[in-house]
Amino acid sequence: MKKYSIPQMKLGTTSFIVPADYVEGFRFAAERCDDVSLLLVALGDNAEYLISADDVRAVRDIAEGEGVSVNIHLPADHGYDTLEETRAMVDDVARVIERTAILSPHAFVLHIHFPALENLLLGANTQGLHVTLEQQCYIHEALRDMAALLPGPEYLAIENLETFPPSLWDEWLNGTPYSRCIDVGHFWKDGWDPSRFLEGWLPRARIIHFHGMESRLGKPVPEAVAARTLPMTGLRKKLADMFSTWPKDHKSLKYMPDECVDTVMHTLWRTGYNKVLNLELFGVDDFIASHEVIMRSWQRYEAWREIYG
Repeated sequence: MKKYSIPQMKLGTTSFIVPADYVEGFRFAAERCDDVSLLLVALGDNAEYLISADDVRAVRDIAEGEGVSVNIHLPADHGYDTLEETRAMVDDVARVIERTAILSPHAFVLHIHFPALENLLLGANTQGLHVTLEQQCYIHEALRDMAALLPGPEYLAIENLETFPPSLWDEWLNGTPYSRCIDVGHFWKDGWDPSRFLEGWLPRARIIHFHGMESRLGKPVPEAVAARTLPMTGLRKKLADMFSTWPKDHKSLKYMPDECVDTVMHTLWRTGYNKVLNLELFGVDDFIASHEVIMRSWQRYEAWREIYG
């Protein structure tokens, strides 16, 4: 079985790279990568979709046999609009952390999501989102409760999400010990330039999600998306012209311009990033094509180094 790798860092993908159950999906990914993201995003109303203890033990045996590391994508069934929703999220997260502890995950990726605020504003002024002081406080408390269940608070990795300003999560990261999960595809989907954030965010990065987009040109754009407030930068216009303002994400990198891929990958190689780059994809063909795109970017990086040192 071919193992895929990339220079300097660990290559990962998701446990749903093929349409299979937790164990078989994990096995397929572990045979091909250095790291696997076990996606436990939806637990259901009564945790009926929580991975079973037997399946967790099977995943542990596969991980040990293949020599791969594991990260956990925590549930996202609930948002943080209300205190009740936030407490429900903490309960779900606690169930997952307890169930998967024997895997010794290196990161637990968390969404801080506000369904009531989604698409309202994507400009630089995060105050326009009206995240209240009360919300800020009870989310801080929720994160402390989650982190207390982990080997260390740095294992909790807060992911940047699309439809919100990238600076939104600074409220819960500044002055705290938590880590970042940098999702590059979410930057691109909203037309943000990752280079504005990468070097400042990398010291806190525990894992990076990488995925491309597919076009929805010619298809109706939802009213909420069309109403977003965003500055029309050169990159945002270019990506909108290529993919529409409402592209499909978590798709192959083969559709992305070389300069977009190089901006990310060359920064990672140049700064010495050596943790996990997770191709957060849900199809084998997309994974293989994306790996090829990264390796071509490496060739361009090597050529650049030969000229400029």
